[in-house]
Amino acid sequence: MKVICVIHLPPLPGSPLYQNESLEEIVERVVEDARAIEEGGADGVIVENFEDKPFRVKVGPETVASMSVIAREVRKEISLSLGINVLRNDGISALAIAKAVKADFVRVNQLFFPSVSPEGTLEPIAADLMRYKKFIDCKAKVFADVNVKHAKHFADMEDYAENFERSLADAAIVTGSATGKSVRLEELELFRKRLDCEVYAGSGVTPELASKIARKGLADGVIVGTYIKRRGRIDSGRVREVVEAVKK
Repeated sequence: MKVICVIHLPPLPGSPLYQNESLEEIVERVVEDARAIEEGGADGVIVENFEDKPFRVKVGPETVASMSVIAREVRKEISLSLGINVLRNDGISALAIAKAVKADFVRVNQLFFPSVSPEGTLEPIAADLMRYKKFIDCKAKVFADVNVKHAKHFADMEDYAENFERSLADAAIVTGSATGKSVRLEELELFRKRLDCEVYAGSGVTPELASKIARKGLADGVIVGTYIKRRGRIDSGRVREVVEAVKK
């Protein structure tokens, strides 16, 4: 079972909370976090513009430029699988970054079916995303949230499971209702049974939860961001705790 860790990027140029920190300083900090994740024994890392609040459904070119520079440096410094997530639902920009830096996958929050979020209505983008992926010949896989957190969904979990194949996604991510809130094991089990692709637990992962998921064989991997941080930075010891819980 894989462990993929999320690097929550600090506010980037153009976002309201940006504090005029140079991009070089941001890169240095992110690369240190990426090295801590590798040291902890994880299998992959996701770079995500987590502090660009309040989020835009589609980001501006300044965000794409900054994330490309950051992801490129992470790619050069570590040997782990690299993923890109552009909040709030900009899968097109994520693919463009992935193509430029040779990332291995992108995470898309609302690939198919609509939902309502604090940022507005999140429209499904599978048709445009997959055509764009083909157009730019991007080899990155597409990981799709099926019940993305911080959103109200019109479709239920059965609907997501039944129609997942139609989106052409490569992996499904099952989450809790908000950042740091645990996934429901019965929902993981539903997708594990119904889908032929990889299934990941995508929020609220702790060593205890990861161990339970691994013992029951409910997922192919876990995605963890909140637990592995200590005082705002990635802690390699906490990464190792999750990895050891899974590998045992």
